[in-house]
Amino acid sequence: MLFYSTSLIAIFATDNDCAAYYIGLSTRFHELILFLFPPPLLHPMSSVRCSFYSTFIARGLVLCLFLFSVRGDSVLFRSNEYSIGALGYGPFQSYFSANYTPAEWNFVVPVNESASAPSLSTGYIFSAPRGASVLRQGAAIYDQTGSLIWDGSIYGQTLSFSVVTYLNEPHIIVWTGTATAAGVGSGYDILLNSNYELVANFTTNLTGETGQTFADFHEAQITSNNTALMTAYQPKSLDLSSIQGPEQGWILDSAMQELNISSNEALFTWIASEHVNITECYNTPGTGGGSVAEAFDYFHINSIEKDDVGNYLISSRHCWTVYYLDGTNGDILWKMGGKNSSFSMGNGTEFSWQHHARWVEKNDTYATMTLFDNAGQFGQQQEQMSRGLHLGVDFTNMTVELLTELLPWNQSISQSQGSVQLQPNGNFLVGFGQLPWTGEYSPDGDLLWTTQFGVGDVESYRALRYNWTGTPTDSPSIELVSSSKSNLLSAHASWNGATEIVKWELYGASDSSGSSSISLYNKTKDGFETTITVSTVSNSYSHYAVRAIGRSNQVLGTSEFVSSSSALRITGRTALAVLSACTVLILFY
Repeated sequence: MLFYSTSLIAIFATDNDCAAYYIGLSTRFHELILFLFPPPLLHPMSSVRCSFYSTFIARGLVLCLFLFSVRGDSVLFRSNEYSIGALGYGPFQSYFSANYTPAEWNFVVPVNESASAPSLSTGYIFSAPRGASVLRQGAAIYDQTGSLIWDGSIYGQTLSFSVVTYLNEPHIIVWTGTATAAGVGSGYDILLNSNYELVANFTTNLTGETGQTFADFHEAQITSNNTALMTAYQPKSLDLSSIQGPEQGWILDSAMQELNISSNEALFTWIASEHVNITECYNTPGTGGGSVAEAFDYFHINSIEKDDVGNYLISSRHCWTVYYLDGTNGDILWKMGGKNSSFSMGNGTEFSWQHHARWVEKNDTYATMTLFDNAGQFGQQQEQMSRGLHLGVDFTNMTVELLTELLPWNQSISQSQGSVQLQPNGNFLVGFGQLPWTGEYSPDGDLLWTTQFGVGDVESYRALRYNWTGTPTDSPSIELVSSSKSNLLSAHASWNGATEIVKWELYGASDSSGSSSISLYNKTKDGFETTITVSTVSNSYSHYAVRAIGRSNQVLGTSEFVSSSSALRITGRTALAVLSACTVLILFY
């Protein structure tokens, strides 16, 4: 989609109808407003007769809109226009056959320019772009090239979005609910199987001073026992005078819970204020903390992981600390970082405002861990840049050493969110949270590539990679576009979430039932949407459909047979209108 910083008026005359198109490209991002006015309204002195309500006007508008908005499987490389916002603050892809608008990627550090780069890890990128500059917020799966695999925006804005194992099968877990201005959430976690069917919908079984508490978006995981791990936030009255707050104060208390999904039984609940004194935090209440509406978030839990011995690893952003909890009584076994660290922190290992603490390997004497060191938040900056960390933890000598440091391509601070994920081949995938970047690094910390998926208010809580097989149960989608001048028909085919398609096959039939259909052409799958173009002279049928073909030449799915009469048509008059639109837009742009 092309974006403009000022409104643009374009007037096109087509044949004797002399219809006018007023296209106002709003200063608000992602908003294309189309208005239709008779030329006399725009030019009072004009005496040209106009047939304003002719059918081709609407078609011309649609075609003009398509021309400038349909950018299926678009990806850019070191695009300066993208980076400075000339393409909008949230550039997106769009399609003929599907109403999705996933983020368009700009590889600021392309893969092929990474000298001596080892092979990249396999799998799909799981990201959930959100923010005011995102046209449609929500979960999305991309391939390595930036093409869409699955659009999950139907579930709305989300943060926790990953692949988990539930009942010995891979599932997608995604949080859905309401994100508050305080930076926390209230909602539910849902599980989707490989067919994208809803398997479970659950939330925390927790009640606080102000009533029921629902699952927060910072963490949603499934344990090896098929139980759920969730974060939650609940207001609690507390004396805050020890940190220069009100004596009759309120905190936004952090909680974590392990839940039996099938029975809704809370198996383990941990409340931060019952174990961690508010003086351990680096955040300050300021003028807040005096009411429920202004409850002070002193701890801010943002990740949970349960290990094989049944203990929990949690991260507190506002205490700059990773805590290791006893899985039976919730006692703190040790603290890493912060004001009262149990470890001696080696050079380069200290972190602040961190996210996404995860074990890599662990035994009784030594462990490795990854986390994202934000090194700053809104209004504060502890270091020059945020970074991913790979740490070594010595339990015998109680020391922490820096194994690998993963630095951003332009040395900036991400003020919130972020993730680090060790890949099967030893690489690291880093999501930069509040900054719209994702990058991959070698085991030694060398940057292999970085992609940008927005410019303005665009962010993604985490960026993770998984091997995923999606087999949707709905039918593929098809959209037809034809040209009366060239006698060409283009069939645009897509299937949201289908990962096993190798090629598409176009069929023609004499009716909507598809009886006696004939195969016309097949084409290797090309991104999310594949276009097959045929001549209607030699392939003239009243109805068309597409079939998705798998690796063993098996039919995976067939779209409905759609009428060729419903195709979006490019006629002589509308082509002239579109050409005029192109000329004016290019001149002004």
